[in-house]
Amino acid sequence: MSGKGVTFKNVPESSTRDEEEDDEGQIVGEGDVNPALDLVRTMSMSSDKDILRQLRDAMNPKQKQQAFVMVVQAGLALVAVGILLAVVIVGYISLVRIGTAVQTMADQTTQLKNITKQTSEKMTALTKNLEPVAILPELDASLQQMNDDVDTLTNTMCGSPLFAATCPADFRAGVFGPTAGDETPAGGKR
Repeated sequence: MSGKGVTFKNVPESSTRDEEEDDEGQIVGEGDVNPALDLVRTMSMSSDKDILRQLRDAMNPKQKQQAFVMVVQAGLALVAVGILLAVVIVGYISLVRIGTAVQTMADQTTQLKNITKQTSEKMTALTKNLEPVAILPELDASLQQMNDDVDTLTNTMCGSPLFAATCPADFRAGVFGPTAGDETPAGGKR
């Protein structure tokens, strides 16, 4: 369009209608009369679309700019919806992955709990089975004391002239006689 507009300032007399009112107070006239503009359509070479377009442009001259702004706004809204949709999809995928990871972790934790429970039961049984061994340090000390006492008794007996003949040569000296490393025999004579 070349930007032509319809102006209604120089309207010929024949294009206006004669005003008549009916019983209800409505204005009536003959032909194609637009009561809002008080115009009658005259013969023209323009098509109905051209006339409507010219009328629209005359009523709202910034229609094209407004339409362009609305198209841009609609495009931006579609882009925003697309971005939000992408964020939702990425968030959903992340939540699914996190859910799977949490489920796997829960399964592994359950398995670890079962293994720990079994180990605890086996350790309890082992502790119960090893209760007799708990006296071993006392038994070891007692046996060591007994060994020392037996050694003292053996040395005493083998050192005595009464039992010296039955004792091995290593134990004959004992407390009352010379030790195995001494040069003098057990009676004090050589």
